[in-house]
Formats: sequence, structure tokens, C-alpha cells
Amino acid sequence: MHNPNKISKKTIKSIFLIKPKIFITITFIPFLYLLGWILSQPFLLLSLSKEDLSLIGTIFTFFLFILLMPKWFNFRWQIRNSWSTLGLNNKTIMKNILSFSKGIIFALILLILVLLPLLKSNYIVWLGGLSLETILNGILLTCGVGFAEEIIFRGWLFEDLKLQFGIKVALISQSIVFSLVHIGFKIPFWNTLSTLIGLFTLGIFCSIIRFKDEGSLWGAIGVHGGLVGIWFVLNNGLINISREAPGWLVGYGTTNTNPLGGLYGISILLISCIFYFLKFKHQILKFIN
Repeated sequence: MHNPNKISKKTIKSIFLIKPKIFITITFIPFLYLLGWILSQPFLLLSLSKEDLSLIGTIFTFFLFILLMPKWFNFRWQIRNSWSTLGLNNKTIMKNILSFSKGIIFALILLILVLLPLLKSNYIVWLGGLSLETILNGILLTCGVGFAEEIIFRGWLFEDLKLQFGIKVALISQSIVFSLVHIGFKIPFWNTLSTLIGLFTLGIFCSIIRFKDEGSLWGAIGVHGGLVGIWFVLNNGLINISREAPGWLVGYGTTNTNPLGGLYGISILLISCIFYFLKFKHQILKFIN
């Protein structure tokens, strides 16, 4: 009599080993999204909104992703320490917390640099109203989005592409994919292009942070999560940015969701990339070589 667990394990292994390997890399996340959507459908009985249902499907997708990571690296690449490969447990808990905290502080510095010329030009009105709900949502965004997107892009996708094509292709490719999946293409072409470049540069910068931290992902999680969470809190009670603020300064989009998507923000990111590479060149080259 067949053991269902062995059959399931064999099936998953055979899927992960389909060639060319890049095919599974490309289809893996869309396939998980499909499964997440299917698992979320029973919640229709609760008469939830489309946004809530979509969120539940995304949560299911991410849990499936986490569940399958050990098997992904074990079956495809014979790597058993998948969490170290992804950069989650390379160091002690205290060092991870410190790296995460430094990342958030650096994100705050980046946003202050974006806001300073806006303040000087009187494009910002201070509101000063901040609810507990906004703070909690900001914390959830900082931890949730930062963790989920960094483990997917700078963790899983980068490592899988690196094993297939090398570190240079992996670095560029994961940043391209990261930028494309965040674009809605509802703004003019040149504005869209600027936003893409900003997101691409952010992907490169978060990768450099990880290289600098000798493979640990927590610093990059702090930077990414901090940018998302702090910007959300700022724009939901603390400040109001004038619609007259130029896109090259504040970024493009109807709700100013990407302050690093304008020429000014891109310049700050590029300078940060160069600064970090030169300052931590030894650690970065040691890790990537």
C-alpha cells in the first residue's frame, strides 16, 4: 500500500526538477497565487470585500511559499540549510535585530532627505494627526511587506537565479522583476519609466545591503519595510503633500506612493549604492566571490 506522504513528496520533487529549471522559477509564484486564490474562495461565504479576499489569498500564497522553501532548495540544489541560504538565520538573533533596526533608521534618513526640499519649497503641510490604527498599520507594513518582499526577491529569486546563471545575472534580473511587479502602468510613459528605474535601483541597493551584511537579509528587510511603513504613516495623518509638488522631487503616482521614483529620489539611491559599495567593498566582494 502506498504512503500518501511519500507520493506527495515524490510529486513535489518531480515538479521542482522539471527542465529547463528557469521555467519553474518563472511559474512558481504565479502557481502559488493560483493556489492561494483557490484556498481563499470559501471566505466568499463571509461576504468579504474584494480587497479583503485578495489579502487573504496573498497570505495563503506566502504561507505556501514559506512551507515549500526547504523542499525547493533541497530538491533543486541539494541545499539543506535553506533559511541560511535565504539570509534569515546567518547570525544571532541580537545581530539580526540590530541589522533590522539599522535598516529602519537608514530608511528614515532617506525619507528625510526626500522631504527636506519639499519642506523648503512649502509643498508640505503639517497635520500632526496620528491614530493608533495608522501606527499599527505602519508597523504591519514595515514588518510584513519588508519581510515578504525581501525574502522573495533578494532571498529566493536572487539565490535561485544565482545558482542557474551567476551572481551578476541574478542581481540585475531580480531587480528588474521587483520593479515590474510594482508598476500599474496607469501614468504617462516617462513617469512610469522613472518609477521603474527608482524601484530597480532600490532592488540593487537592498542587494548591496545584503552583500554588506555577509548574506543576512535583515538589514535589507529593515530598509525596505521602513520605507513602506514610515511613508504610510507620514501620508496618513502626519503630513499632506501638495498636488503641486513636482514629480521629479516627490515621485510619480496619484497618491505619492513611491517617493524614490522621481529623479531626486533615484539620485539619492544611486549615491547610497555607490557610498555603501565603496565603504564596504571588502565585505561585499568577499561575499559575492
